[in-house]
Amino acid sequence: MSAKSFIKTVKGARRGVSLAKSLHYRLAAVLSMLVLLLCGSAFFVWWLEKGFKGSYFDSLWTIMFTLIGQGEFASYPHTFSGKIIVFLISIFGVAILGVVFAEVLQRIINSKIRQILGEMMGINTCKFEGHVLLCGWNERGHHIIHELTASGTQAALIAKERPENLSSDVFFVQGNPSERETLLRGGIQKAHSAVILSDPNFGEDDSHSILTALAVEDTAPDVYTVMELHNPDNERYAKYAHVDDILYSDSLIANITAMCTQNEGISAFIRDILSAADDGHSFAAFDVPEEYRGKTIRDMFNYLKTEGGLPVGVLTPPKSSSGHVPASEWVSQVNPPESMVITLPMKVVCIVKDSYSNTKGS
Repeated sequence: MSAKSFIKTVKGARRGVSLAKSLHYRLAAVLSMLVLLLCGSAFFVWWLEKGFKGSYFDSLWTIMFTLIGQGEFASYPHTFSGKIIVFLISIFGVAILGVVFAEVLQRIINSKIRQILGEMMGINTCKFEGHVLLCGWNERGHHIIHELTASGTQAALIAKERPENLSSDVFFVQGNPSERETLLRGGIQKAHSAVILSDPNFGEDDSHSILTALAVEDTAPDVYTVMELHNPDNERYAKYAHVDDILYSDSLIANITAMCTQNEGISAFIRDILSAADDGHSFAAFDVPEEYRGKTIRDMFNYLKTEGGLPVGVLTPPKSSSGHVPASEWVSQVNPPESMVITLPMKVVCIVKDSYSNTKGS
């Protein structure tokens, strides 16, 4: 395209932008006008310029190039009617084409702006599948997000306000996690698990966390739920909400601190096995496969050692239980007897390389 033709196209586009702003045409109507102008002009060129010689599509191709100022017909029409057609195409065709470009560009920009603002304000709906949904936020949230993303797990967050320095990889939903509509926007029905954190923005006690657990159970009963509690007396209410696992963060931190004061240097070991964000080791729990039913703990532990794992114990449902029992109520046995016969269901707990744990988990 020559400089002159390019300038003419740009000027036409500018006229189109002005026309789009003043008339606010719908894109479909503008496209229809452009198609009608091109097809009609092609017919008149085929009739008046070529006397129906050649094909109609050749004339349409000529008009398409005339629209951008190219081709012999754009510069040297043979008839007076052809000159009128070139004039109309140069003025109205390029202007309408500018309208189309302006409308498409405006829609793309508006859509992108809505998406960005929606993500920043937390009003969009999460499209993740198999992710972890954090319900609530406190000072431990950043550490949880760091561990999840380091292990390759997608994460979404529901909170009253967007936390500072929240990773762009985390899908944020603004709202109250105890409300069903907010949980749905967080993709709770397609989530793998939900972590209910004690959020000071909704009160200092455990009542809001329990309400959130009830909402999660009502909305997505199959989602594995982990709840953070402060007061052990509220555990019975969490069980009413069918929470799968319960953690007491304050007492857990206190226990680890006391252990470190009694065993010099053990803090480095604890940091290693409690974090999946480094290239070290971490705890992992796996379901014991059917092929080990009736075998001994020695058989299973020996196999895990050959695979690079360090088995430390097993989890089994209570013997008096009937039906489904949450994993939080299973009985832990650290360093069980090697002669113990395996009965299913059972989970084996190991210390493994983080890369091995991530592979097994995926």
